[in-house]
Amino acid sequence: MPVATFLKRVLNRGSSDPEDAPAANNSRVMTPIAEEAEVAAEIRAAGPVVALDDANQSNIYEVPSDFTETSSMDSSGKMPIEEDFQRTSDSEGVGEKDAVQDETMLESQVEQAIQVADPPLPRNAGFIRSFSNVVCIIIGTGCLQIPYAFAKTGWIGILIVVMSGFIGGYTGILTIRCLYYQGPTGHRLHSFPQIGRAAFGRWGQYATQFFNYLYSLGTTCLYIILSGQFIFQLVSTLGVTLSQKVWMVIVAIIMWLPVAILKEMSEAAVMAIFGLLASIVVIIVATVMSIAKPYTVMYPDQPAPGHDIAIGVGVPVALSSIVFSFAGSVVYPHVEASMRKPKQWPMVIFAAMIFCAVCYLLIGVAGYWAYGDQVVSPVLDSIPTGAPATVAKIMITAHVIIAAPIMLLSFYLEIEKQWQITPQRLGKKREFTVRLIYRSVVVAIVCGVSLAIPYFSDFLSLISSIACVTMYAIIPVVCYLKLYGHRVAPWYEKIWMVFVLAVGSVACIWGSIDAIKNLIKDAQGAAAA
Repeated sequence: MPVATFLKRVLNRGSSDPEDAPAANNSRVMTPIAEEAEVAAEIRAAGPVVALDDANQSNIYEVPSDFTETSSMDSSGKMPIEEDFQRTSDSEGVGEKDAVQDETMLESQVEQAIQVADPPLPRNAGFIRSFSNVVCIIIGTGCLQIPYAFAKTGWIGILIVVMSGFIGGYTGILTIRCLYYQGPTGHRLHSFPQIGRAAFGRWGQYATQFFNYLYSLGTTCLYIILSGQFIFQLVSTLGVTLSQKVWMVIVAIIMWLPVAILKEMSEAAVMAIFGLLASIVVIIVATVMSIAKPYTVMYPDQPAPGHDIAIGVGVPVALSSIVFSFAGSVVYPHVEASMRKPKQWPMVIFAAMIFCAVCYLLIGVAGYWAYGDQVVSPVLDSIPTGAPATVAKIMITAHVIIAAPIMLLSFYLEIEKQWQITPQRLGKKREFTVRLIYRSVVVAIVCGVSLAIPYFSDFLSLISSIACVTMYAIIPVVCYLKLYGHRVAPWYEKIWMVFVLAVGSVACIWGSIDAIKNLIKDAQGAAAA
């Protein structure tokens, strides 16, 4: 099967005209019980029983034609709620008493639905805003690890970057399809834990929550560690005597401020765009300085650094680091939920992956060419000190301080959804107080963990191996096959899915082993010192 055909199928399956997306009503896909409440209101107002009108319902993905096992429709092709209305209509011929009882029961369900119904989420994010949200999360600190990953793999790392970008785009599309597995009129899921529960029940939800929360909170720890490290390096030259751990606490406090203010993903648009621009500046500075000041120029009396075509032993470990550079799965459901035109999601995710891959290739090729096997992580520690390096460190620090609240926001939104922390249930003042308290507690815990494990490179490898690889390559494919069935994919896509699972498994197992060994070595070295 030609690659172009496969790409066309991945991008276009279930995504016809973007103009037909749910932007028409600027609301999320309604739950069946909310639809029942809406129709029941019409019943009470107009009198006659009416059929469920799904004209205003919208879904960005069509259900495959052979999808039957996990569909919410019965064998007759009707949704269960349509059967309820049909039974209510048929009861008119049975007797007035039964009809009254059915209507009373329905009104009781409606009242319960009104009490627990979630408020509609705003769908007001355009293409650029959604693109910026995704890229701001993806292209963060991972870009500083790419030259070091190339030193582990050799020049074959270029192929790994391209492959990882394509895998990220593909699994990003599968993730959103899983949210809509119940069909055009079904309930849209909201997060990875809900996908896990729909696919594998309670234990699937628990497993997905573990990896999801480990990724969200672990990545935030990395951002605090890196920010504290860079600020310490910058201010130590000015005679400031505060330690790196103190600066990490200050960074955590700064990150807490937007966490306390922002409530929805759509409110982080300005922060995401600024974070994107900061990352671009960092990549440009690192690339230009690597080319202008390579290792042989900085150290003319030292032997030239080595370069290899391929280093097989280092591929599994470096693969986990490169995969981390493309990971951002936990925010995808929330970004898509805020999009004005959700059918543009495949274009958004692939545009983001292509953009990130180009940036990674620039900094990776330049850094490995300039410093070879002598490059360190983060690569900013390899380039010469001076104004450009200082600017780059300031910009990457600003970026991670901005990206951390966005990463935490996806975690907060899922918790608030699960615990029903909403103004409708608690009232505006109480909801704000509860939300502020538990968000502050989470930031304090993340800061404490960051202070305990200040080894950026190895900690990055461990988090990316365990959580990021699982969320990025394994869970989307496994849950998609479970929800839709293996028959939904043609043979060539099944082969690709097996390849994606194999890549994810290798990166997860070997990367975790190597990262744990390095963390133990770091701890032993710190104790000996």
